Amino acid sequence: MRTRTKTFMFTSVVIAIVITFSFGLLYYFLPIVYENDKKAKALVAAEEVIEKIKNQPVDRIKEIISNEEITQGVTTWSIKNSKDQVIYPVFTTVENRKTTDYKNAQFVVAKATSILPLVTTIINDSEGKKYTVEVSMFSEPIKEVKETLLKIYPFILGLSFLVGGIGAYIYSYWATKRVRRISNRTKNMVVLEESADYVVKGKDEISELESNIQFLYHSLLKNIQSLNLELEKSNAVELSKSEFMRIASHELKTPITAMLGIIEGMILNVGRFKDRDHYLNVCKEILESQSQLVQDVLFISKLESIEKFETSKELFSITELLNETFGLFELMSVQKKLVFEVKLSEIMVESNREDMKRIITNILSNAVKYTKKQGIVSIVLTSDSLMVGNQCTPMEKEEIDKICLPFYRPDYARARKDGGTGLGLYIVSQLALKNELTFIFEPMENKTGMIFTLSLTSIVRVTR
Repeated sequence: MRTRTKTFMFTSVVIAIVITFSFGLLYYFLPIVYENDKKAKALVAAEEVIEKIKNQPVDRIKEIISNEEITQGVTTWSIKNSKDQVIYPVFTTVENRKTTDYKNAQFVVAKATSILPLVTTIINDSEGKKYTVEVSMFSEPIKEVKETLLKIYPFILGLSFLVGGIGAYIYSYWATKRVRRISNRTKNMVVLEESADYVVKGKDEISELESNIQFLYHSLLKNIQSLNLELEKSNAVELSKSEFMRIASHELKTPITAMLGIIEGMILNVGRFKDRDHYLNVCKEILESQSQLVQDVLFISKLESIEKFETSKELFSITELLNETFGLFELMSVQKKLVFEVKLSEIMVESNREDMKRIITNILSNAVKYTKKQGIVSIVLTSDSLMVGNQCTPMEKEEIDKICLPFYRPDYARARKDGGTGLGLYIVSQLALKNELTFIFEPMENKTGMIFTLSLTSIVRVTR
């Protein structure tokens, strides 16, 4: 059974029960309430009359009471003297009757179908004689009222059912309309076709349910978006691993093949390979290059472990660390006839010293490797940043966007020749993330080279 039908039937039954119950209460309590109300009014009026007739002559008392009976028509009075003789009303023969007494007697007989005692009291007349006054009330037949109610009950019930049925139908339609709308919206949400900017109106429970569903849908969309991003990242990682296998295979296979050829020539002692001292040094350089590649891969594996965000910090001079690092590139700079322009402030930072050393080493290594011969490498250290610039062919924006990806090298042949692994800036980016640092790699304003800017604002503690 549909919700609308059940709501209509339930509402109609409730209305019928309420109407029947209300009519039953009316049928039972109306006579009681009516009689009590009438009795209370009659009692008040009788007490007022009793006050008027006190200390009055007997004839005057009879006159007041007679007028009260005729005027009000709801009470009947009886007066007895001290000998318990009824002196009012007076029933006389037709020949000697008094007009007023006869009318009273006739009135009493007509109304005496149901008489209820109201009040009994003793009064004195003007001569000091005592009289007992009894007041009774005519009770109109309530049975007729009940019969009238029973006659009109079918009409009241039919009209109430008609009005209640219309109201129940309108209510059931209005209530289930909103539920049906929520049902249609949830069907659209399942296939992600529902609008995300839907505005919920109202403040009742159904509106609250609709608002919760809307919130759930927004959360679902955000989670789907997050999952898509994670999937893209996962695909990128898988692609990077595939690229790693390709590059690692090439980087290891090519030098090893060359070394095998050199060693075989040295064993056979043929041609230029007779100069063993020279080619032993060549083999040594090849092995050092491959050792560096293996160390970079192992370091990256460590960075990608669960413990990569755990780091110990210490206060040290980054100026001293830069001066120590320069010595590692002295021989290379002499061979390429490079010029260093250095401007260092005395800066104390609080960070992981080994991480900062590796960041600086990789930055300087890239700067020295890719600077043209007789070019300039500039190093500027301030309280805000470390800037390393070098004269080289500026990179395009597309290349800069990919430069920090693992194993990416815009000029593969040159990188291999210079001994690069394509992991340097990727390691820098991961260490910067680990130590909550930011950096920018961009062409110089005069387009003569590239400049790397590492922000130190978050870790600087003392400047001089």
